Amino acid sequence: MIQKMGQGWKWVRKKRWIVPSAIAVGFLVLLVEMGMLARQYRQLVKEIRQGYVLSAGDTAQSTISGLYKPTQGGVVTSSTISIAGEAESNRIIALSANGIPIAVTLPQKGHFSFDQIDLPKGTSRIEVRAITPEGDVAILQVWNVTYWTETQEILARDFRRGPLDCRALSLTFDGGSSNNVSDEILDILKQFQVRATFFLTGEFIRKYPHTVRRIVTEGHEVGNHTWSHPHLTTYAENGLHTTREGVTEKFIREQLLRTAALFKAVTGREMAPIWRAPYGEYNSEILKWAASVGFRHVGWTTGTGWRESMDTMDWITDKNAKGYHTAEEIVEKILNFARSSQPAANGAIILMHLGSERKEDQPHKKLPEIIQGLRKEGYSLVTVSELISRKREGFAVSPASDSPQ
Repeated sequence: MIQKMGQGWKWVRKKRWIVPSAIAVGFLVLLVEMGMLARQYRQLVKEIRQGYVLSAGDTAQSTISGLYKPTQGGVVTSSTISIAGEAESNRIIALSANGIPIAVTLPQKGHFSFDQIDLPKGTSRIEVRAITPEGDVAILQVWNVTYWTETQEILARDFRRGPLDCRALSLTFDGGSSNNVSDEILDILKQFQVRATFFLTGEFIRKYPHTVRRIVTEGHEVGNHTWSHPHLTTYAENGLHTTREGVTEKFIREQLLRTAALFKAVTGREMAPIWRAPYGEYNSEILKWAASVGFRHVGWTTGTGWRESMDTMDWITDKNAKGYHTAEEIVEKILNFARSSQPAANGAIILMHLGSERKEDQPHKKLPEIIQGLRKEGYSLVTVSELISRKREGFAVSPASDSPQ
């Protein structure tokens, strides 16, 4: 249906099918001159809805990215995707899911985008099409997008490693009481264009808001490391992960929510729905309490002995201590793990810190060597949430078998 809206025209279908009026005028004038206005637009709607392809002669590239966004209630009720691409300026770009039109837009200087498109639960066939002024329709890209609502049961599972069939891993950094090496770390990550995941306490955010804002501005992910970095279990006393006296569901909720609230106040952003327990102290009860407010625990990859653990132990300063390792030994461990037999370091999560009391032989100075060595072995460095999404526990994207190449 064509409606006159103020100084321009808009094509409206069920209030969600809208072409911006300023640009649509050019199409309308062209079609009026051809005597095809009403008939052509009715035909276009019919073709898109029925999934017909009239022409496949157009060429364009388009990309897809997923945004995995749980709610604070501990259960994911929806997910969204954003799609961006390139196409000729005289095309209408149409988006559909399972054959149902969702939205249309027009390229601006050869680029188009659809932002925050809601996905239903299950698998959806997402199609992007280009429509010419003559009414021909060409498929630009097709994806199968699978999304499941995440239950509190899944959120209560510890996550220590991503998919073993994916050559990707995560660098993670904990920020508790000190940030004396954070600027150097951020400089290195920026130099090598690496996005990492940071787990920050509320006290760190309060003391170093400038560092936190830089982390966010430079595109990194921030998870929760509790407010005050407390011991949560009795492990330090008896080697058992028994919930410590005074650690209750209310305590855990307050530790996490207070930190998340301050992070939003400082950055204007929501904190990622992931957390890391101080000292690695947690149990199933604590994980469930954290899940009740929407946070999933992220540890680090472990194995047999120190050489298969991705905890760098970079915080130990005493050279005579049992857990002390030189920066060179840390690099050797990580790269040897990456070179080992399958699954090698696939899906690994590496733990380092934003503070260091070492006066010399500081492990973070070896980050360039670690990053370059991992990339030489074919690994991509991604955020923890990307590893979680690739493990098909919440969100997965794959090209459809008949998608244009």
